[in-house]
Amino acid sequence: MTTASYKSTTHLSNPAPTVASTIRSTASHLSASLDSHPQHSKWWMRNYGIGQRKLVRHLTRGRRGGHRRLGFAAGNFPVENVRFGEGLSLTVACGPRVSLYGGRGGMTSEFHRRLAGGRGTEGEEGTLLFGQKEEDEGEDDETKFDKVHPDRQISTGGHLATAACGRSDHRLVAVGTEGGMVRICDVNSRATLRTFSCSKAEGGGDRKSIRDVCWMRDGKRVVAGGDDGVVRVWNVRMDDVEVELVGHGDSVRCVAVVSYKDATKKVTQKDEAAPEVIDDSFQSEWSQLIVSGSYDHTIRVWDITDMAEAEKCTSIMNHGDPVQALLVLPPINNAYSALQNKKSKAKYDNITLLASAGGTTIKIWNPFTGACLGTYPTKHAKTITCMCLLDLLEEDEDEDDATTLPQRKRQIITGGLDGLLRIHSATPQDILSGSLPFLHGMQFSDPISALDISHDMARLAIGFTTGIVMVHQRRQMPTQAVAKKRRDPKPGTYSFFMRGAHEKSHDPDDYLLMPQKKQKLAEYDVLLRKFRYGDALDKVLETRQPQNVSNSIFLHNTLNVLLYAKAQVLLVHSDQRYLS
Repeated sequence: MTTASYKSTTHLSNPAPTVASTIRSTASHLSASLDSHPQHSKWWMRNYGIGQRKLVRHLTRGRRGGHRRLGFAAGNFPVENVRFGEGLSLTVACGPRVSLYGGRGGMTSEFHRRLAGGRGTEGEEGTLLFGQKEEDEGEDDETKFDKVHPDRQISTGGHLATAACGRSDHRLVAVGTEGGMVRICDVNSRATLRTFSCSKAEGGGDRKSIRDVCWMRDGKRVVAGGDDGVVRVWNVRMDDVEVELVGHGDSVRCVAVVSYKDATKKVTQKDEAAPEVIDDSFQSEWSQLIVSGSYDHTIRVWDITDMAEAEKCTSIMNHGDPVQALLVLPPINNAYSALQNKKSKAKYDNITLLASAGGTTIKIWNPFTGACLGTYPTKHAKTITCMCLLDLLEEDEDEDDATTLPQRKRQIITGGLDGLLRIHSATPQDILSGSLPFLHGMQFSDPISALDISHDMARLAIGFTTGIVMVHQRRQMPTQAVAKKRRDPKPGTYSFFMRGAHEKSHDPDDYLLMPQKKQKLAEYDVLLRKFRYGDALDKVLETRQPQNVSNSIFLHNTLNVLLYAKAQVLLVHSDQRYLS
C-alpha cells in the first residue's frame, strides 16, 4: 500500500463533541442496566456462579456437581491478556512474564486440582449486581483469593508482556512485548525459538509496543499489531517479516483472523486447525482474512492470499470510537440449522460475522462486504476493553419450558473499565431485529481488562487491572459426568474384599433387596421385653399420652391373665409331691 493511502487520526476521527455533551450521569447508566432477564440470570448464577452471592447460594443449594470459582493473583501488574488453550490450559500475560496454568499435566497441575475440588459460592465477593454492596461477615480481603502457582513461566527479557496467544496444539505460544518484539516460545522447555522485532527500517516501529497477537489457521504464521499502526505477519520458519499491512493512522489495539470455507479450493491433505507436520505444500479448503481494529476509529479487513497484489485492504469500516476489541462470530452449525423450521432460520446463520467494541457500543459487521448490520449500546459507564462469545447448545432443564429441540445460547460477554460484566444475546434473530437484549450482569470492584472463555464453554476467565484473575467453572451436567479412573485395590485389603459391592447390575432380571432398617423401640417397650411391667407402666405414664397409657394397661392386664392361666395349668399337670 502506498503512503498516499495513509490517513491520520484527526482525518479519520469524528468531530470532538463539546465538554457539556460528554458529561453524563453514571447513575442513569446503572439504573437502565437493571432490566435483566430473570430466566437467563438464574441460568448464569446456577451454572457459572456469576451474580449476587446470596442468590447464587440459594439457587445452587443441594445440587451436585456445582460450579467452581477460583481467584488468584497473577502479578502486581495489570492483566493484559488471558487465553484458554488445549486441555483447558490458561495463558496469562501480566508484567514481565507470561504464566501458563494447566496444560498437558492433567490433574497434576495445581490449577486443575483447585478447580476440581475448589470452593463454590463461598468465595464470591460481597458485591451485588451493579454496585450495591453486600454485608460481609467479617472476611479479610486476603482470604478471598487463593494462592495458585503457575506450572510454567516464560520470561520476556525484562519487557512487559502485552499480549500472548497459544497455538491450537498448545506447543508454541506467541508473546508480544512493549519493546516491539514478538517471541515464539516453546511451552514445555520455555525456550525462545524465534524473536521478531519491529525496526525503524521496517516501518518506524522501534520501541513501539505490540498490543495483540494471534495465530493463523495453518499454525505457521503469526499476526501482530502495535502502537506503530502497522499489522505484520511473520512466518515461524523465517526470520524476516512475511507481509506488512500499512494503513491505520493510530495504534492497532486488536487483530483477529476470520476463517471461511472456499469452495473453489481443492483439498490435497486432511484439513486440521494446526497440522502436526508443517509443510509449505499444505493446502486447505479454508481461506482466511485478517481483521485489525485501531484507535483511529476504523476496522480494516486484509486479504493476503495473493502476495503479489499491491492493495491488500478489502474494506474499511468506521466504528465511530476507538476500537478496543474484536470478536469473530462463527456461523451457526448446519446440523442445528437443519433441525429448525424454515421460518425460524435467520439470514446470517451460515455467514461469519464480526463484532467490534469501541467506547460503550458494539457494532456487528459483515467482513466480506464491509456492511454494518447494527449498532448496539451496552449501557457501560466506561470503555469496553474486552469481549468473548458463549456459543452453547444444551437441553432445557426446566420441565415447564422443555422443548423437543435443544436450546442454543449465543451470547456476547463484555467487560469494561467500570468493572461491569454484561451479557447480551447475539443470535441471528437478535441481529436482524436490531437489538442485543441484555440478559445478565455483575459488578466487580476492579476494572476488567481481559476476558476469555474455553472452547468447550466450561470455564470463563476474567482479568483485572489489579493483577487478579478469576476463573468461573461451569457446573457439570449429569450427561457430562465423567467417571474417574480408580486404581485397582490391592489384594488383602478391605477395599479388595468390598470391591463390586456398590456396582449396579445391568441385567434386567436382577432385582435389589433393600435391607430392613431396625426399628427403634421406645423405652417402655424395652422394659416390657424384659418383663419389667411395673417400670414399663411408670414410663408410659410419664409420657402423658392417653393412647400409649391405655395400650400399656390393656397389655399389662392381658399378660396378668395369661400368666395366671399358665400357672393354673402348671398346677394341674404337675406332681403333687413337689407342691407344698
